[in-house]
Amino acid sequence: MSQMLQLDALVMAMACLTTTQTDLGGGLGMVPPILDNSVSHRGFYIDLSLSYLYLQTSCPISALSGLTTRLQALTNDIASVKEQIGGLQEQLVDLRRSGGPAGYPVSLGLPNAIGSRLLDVDVSQLLAAQGGPGAGGDPKTPSNCLKQQGGVVRIQTRANVEPFFVFCENNVSGGGWTMVVNRYDGSEDFNRKWADYKIGFGSITTEFFIGLDKLHQILSSDNYELLVQLQNRKQELRYALYDRFGIGSESEQYHLSVLGKYKGDAADALRQHEGKKFSTQDRDNDESEANCAAAQSAAFWYGSSCNLSNPFGLYQRLLDRDKDEYKGILWRGFLDGPKGSLKIVRMMVRPRNGTS
Repeated sequence: MSQMLQLDALVMAMACLTTTQTDLGGGLGMVPPILDNSVSHRGFYIDLSLSYLYLQTSCPISALSGLTTRLQALTNDIASVKEQIGGLQEQLVDLRRSGGPAGYPVSLGLPNAIGSRLLDVDVSQLLAAQGGPGAGGDPKTPSNCLKQQGGVVRIQTRANVEPFFVFCENNVSGGGWTMVVNRYDGSEDFNRKWADYKIGFGSITTEFFIGLDKLHQILSSDNYELLVQLQNRKQELRYALYDRFGIGSESEQYHLSVLGKYKGDAADALRQHEGKKFSTQDRDNDESEANCAAAQSAAFWYGSSCNLSNPFGLYQRLLDRDKDEYKGILWRGFLDGPKGSLKIVRMMVRPRNGTS
């Protein structure tokens, strides 16, 4: 009889831990995610997805004790993974400085005018190279991409801040550019909330946004210029160069505080966004009665109009229908909308006059 009771208790515990439904007053209830699904570490982003936990109110507390242990183990695993990534990133920098394994970097196949060399690192190869030439101590960490090898570089904008990784572009206009935004195939979702735009998202070797915190940190360390490169579906190339560029801190809503003289053939489209605060779908800082970021499915420095330029708009893949209602990637004066979306957008910054 006692064995039967023990078996019943075991079955109940298993049911509590594996059930996908719950009865809370006759409806479905949901416990919030235990962990946020985007964890940042030194400029690299890890997508974590934990299923929601559904619990029956009839479950005894003892049956739930295993959950705490399992969740703690997951937390420890995540911390361990972050440490390993940090080590791999440091090894990556060493490999880049020593020439790296044969075959790097890999070209995107973009037109030379806006092409970029990207680093496609295989972790197993990186580990195999551990202890080889160039795996020694790092020299002084640079503060920007000037005079650095193109590709992934670890920088430290000030002595009292944490270093982080950036992508340095040396194939454009004299080199030394730090990539801020890279969009070319729609693989990364740019319709995100404030927290994601704050820390950044995507991989710096593919599509990504560097993050407003890091961008502010970079721009406040020196006088920077901004280069925007654009390509439409007809393979036409345009650029916009601003000789000064700066944004405020998070307490200032990352407002577009500095925008210098314009030069280029893409049109001075950012001028209408000068002085505006940054807005996302969950942080409405625009000057419009509407929530522009929510209405346009894209974050940006919005003012009183939601229908101006937006490099963070929805990407339109080759066989997709045209994006409509000004929701695509637009640049006023090159592609105005309301239909369509640009194919390639790259934004990068560099200290003015080559000063470090």
